[in-house]
Amino acid sequence: MKVGMMMPTMQSVEVNEAMLQAAIAFNADSIWLPDHLLGISHPALWPEYRAAAQLTDPDSWLDPFCVAAVLGRQTSLPIGTCVTDCVRRRPADLARTTLTLHHSNKGGFILGIGSGEAESLLPFGYDFTRPVARLEESLKELRALLDTGRMPQGVGRMGLPLQNHNGRPQIWVAGNGPKALELTGRYGDGWLPGLAGPDHYADQWRQVRAAAHAARREPPIAGLFPLIVLGDSREQVRTLFEDQPLLKLVMLLSPASLWQQYDLEHPAGSACRGFPDVIPHALDPNLLRRIAPRIPIKMVEELTLLGNAADIASRLREYAEAGLQHVVLCDITGLCQAPSETVRLLSELGRLRLLLSSE
Repeated sequence: MKVGMMMPTMQSVEVNEAMLQAAIAFNADSIWLPDHLLGISHPALWPEYRAAAQLTDPDSWLDPFCVAAVLGRQTSLPIGTCVTDCVRRRPADLARTTLTLHHSNKGGFILGIGSGEAESLLPFGYDFTRPVARLEESLKELRALLDTGRMPQGVGRMGLPLQNHNGRPQIWVAGNGPKALELTGRYGDGWLPGLAGPDHYADQWRQVRAAAHAARREPPIAGLFPLIVLGDSREQVRTLFEDQPLLKLVMLLSPASLWQQYDLEHPAGSACRGFPDVIPHALDPNLLRRIAPRIPIKMVEELTLLGNAADIASRLREYAEAGLQHVVLCDITGLCQAPSETVRLLSELGRLRLLLSSE
C-alpha cells in the first residue's frame, strides 16, 4: 500500500516546509494539501482546544496551490490537492494551474477535486446549487483540456505541454454518492473518499470499477483519506477524547443519519449530510458545548482512526483487503495532544508508515 501524507496548509509556509521534511524522513509516497477557507472548529470554542496554544486562529488556511508551488521545488514526491472544488476555480484555470505545477514541481502535480463543501462556499458568496452536476461538467472539461489541450467544444485550448518526465498530471476525484462514484470511474485517475466501513468501501469500489469499465478506461487508483489520532494505545486516545469532549465535535463532519443511529440529532439538522453541508461557524457554540459530551466514542471511531501505529494499521488492513491502494493520512494528533506529546508521537507515525508499506 502506498502512503500519502496530508500537510496542515495552515498558519505559515514554514510550518508546511517543516512537515514536508518529516514526511520525506518517513518515506511518504505522496504529499497532499487540503483546500479550505474555514476550519472545522467554531472560533468561540477554539481557545478551549489544546492546539490553540500553537495555532491561534483555526481559520488560518493558506492557498494550497501556492503552497504546492513552494514545496514542489523541495521534493521529488508528487503533490496533490485533497481536495479543491469546481466552484471557486473553473476548469480552464484549474487546468492551467495543474499544468504549471506539474511542470514546475520536481515530482509533478495531482489535481484532487470534488463537488465542494458549504463552509468554503456559502459564507463567501459562492453558489452551491447543483454541486454534483457542476462537478460532472467540470470533469468533462478538465479531462478534455488535460488529455487533448482543448475544450470539448469550441476554440478554447491549452498551449502548455501536456506531459513531462512525470507523465501527465492526474485527476483524483473525491466521491461517495452513486453519481460521484460513476464520475470517478468515468473521468478519474484516482479516487479519494472519506472513511466509511470497509464493506461499504468495497461496494463503492465496485461501482467505480464498473463505471470505468463502461467508459473503456482503466480503473482509477483506489485511495482513502482517513482522519487519524495517534497515541500510546487505542484506549489512551479514547480516554483523551472523553477528557476533552470538544474533540468529539469532529463528528459534525458526519451525516445526520449516523447521529440518528446513536439517538442524537445533528446540530445542523436532520437533513445535514455532514462534511458537504455543515458550517460549524453558523452553529450555536453553547449548543455544541452541551452536545459534545453526549457523543459516544464508538461514534467517533466511525469517522476517525484512533490508537497507536498497530491499532490504525489493523483498521486500514481491512480496507486494503477491500481494494485500497493508496491511503492519504490526515493526522490530526496535534489537535488533540499537547505539543510535546505530538512531537513524541512522530515516531509512532513513522512506525505506522512502515507497517502500511508492508501491506
